[in-house]
Amino acid sequence: MKHFTQHQENRIDRQIDTQLQLITQTILENIPYVRSILLTGGFGKGEGSVEKTQDGKIICLRDFDIVVIADRIPRRKKVQKLYDQIYRSLDLTNPEKMIFRFSNFVVDIKFLRKKDLIYPDIWFYDLKAASQLLYGEDIRNRIPWSKKDIPLSSGLRILFEKMCGLLGIVSYDYLKAKKHSEEKKRLLIFECYKTFIEICTALCILAGRYEPKYADRAKIFEKLYFDEFPELAKVLPDLPKTVVKCTSFKLKPDFTKVHENSVDLWFSTRDHLCTILHFYITRYLDITTLNWDNLPSFTKNVARHYYKPLLNSLIYAKLRTSNRILLDVASFLYQTLANLEYAYVVTRNVGRLYLHPLRRCYISPSLKLFQAGIMILSSLRRDGTVEKRLLEKAAKELSHCIPVDISTLDESGWEVLRRQFLRAYSLYRGYHFVK
Repeated sequence: MKHFTQHQENRIDRQIDTQLQLITQTILENIPYVRSILLTGGFGKGEGSVEKTQDGKIICLRDFDIVVIADRIPRRKKVQKLYDQIYRSLDLTNPEKMIFRFSNFVVDIKFLRKKDLIYPDIWFYDLKAASQLLYGEDIRNRIPWSKKDIPLSSGLRILFEKMCGLLGIVSYDYLKAKKHSEEKKRLLIFECYKTFIEICTALCILAGRYEPKYADRAKIFEKLYFDEFPELAKVLPDLPKTVVKCTSFKLKPDFTKVHENSVDLWFSTRDHLCTILHFYITRYLDITTLNWDNLPSFTKNVARHYYKPLLNSLIYAKLRTSNRILLDVASFLYQTLANLEYAYVVTRNVGRLYLHPLRRCYISPSLKLFQAGIMILSSLRRDGTVEKRLLEKAAKELSHCIPVDISTLDESGWEVLRRQFLRAYSLYRGYHFVK
């Protein structure tokens, strides 16, 4: 029997296997041109998170990451119909229409063609090295990349996604409330702990020491941290211990042993993430100074490099050649086209023509959202007040993605901007490997 968690208990694996068979069958019934179906992510690595309740129930936390290799990418409406069926068959609420879909358990399906397996990225390396085949042809040997080929942009994207997670998991009202529901607290704790795990992931990529297994990665990080990142170690000396603790929790969650105040945990996680983001960007751009006020000027430099490892692979696959000028042009064109598509999506969603995404068309919607999100996340103080200047700049940057309606630069304005950011992020349809 396949093992999906570190528990390696037959009843847990049987339940998960039954759910995955149901998902696989539903995909095959709706998408007739499927070649392969694979399980990646935590459950694909055999390190999925499940909670064992006192009454014996097994609850899967977060998501099943499913990769479907098909002859062609199905239309969006067909995929939406597929999701509806899957969630009904699992007796779960469909989170796809929520403002932050990862607030609940998610079945996350990526559709690819065989020719898409050419990109050097952590996502493709994990698909190759740490996944399980659920159906059809084993295409993993078609992925040529090793862990040494993972670009630094992969780590930056991971940190961006965790920033979205912290903004999505709680509202301002939650952070100010004196009492919280147990369900909300558990969601917040899991998201914060997962953030520390992915901080470890990003820094391992930066050090060139990535391993796909969470447990292996935590051990490696504990050994390399003080030698590889002495400047970080001075500021965050306990980070390796925190990573080990959070990894152990993810592998075998037990919320009864977590006694941290959830709001304190959120702010602490936020502060750690912002520190790591600052450090990672300076290393990525090879610069010595950076502040969030001037982030847009640095984002231009990020945009020049961010997509090049992936586009270089695409150009070489098509033309069997590549050069710096061609790569510069491809990067500019890709980000311009991404903005054109995004302007169309936003226009349809808001019901009026909105062309602001075409401003700074040389920076992709993803990177525009990235810089706005950092400012929103950083602008909230622990006492509940906001840094008005930073919030104002965040609103300006977010307006390059979506209409922004913020009347006051205070805590209510922060909440409005948080929700508008999540809406803008949900509308962005870039493929996983080029986001």
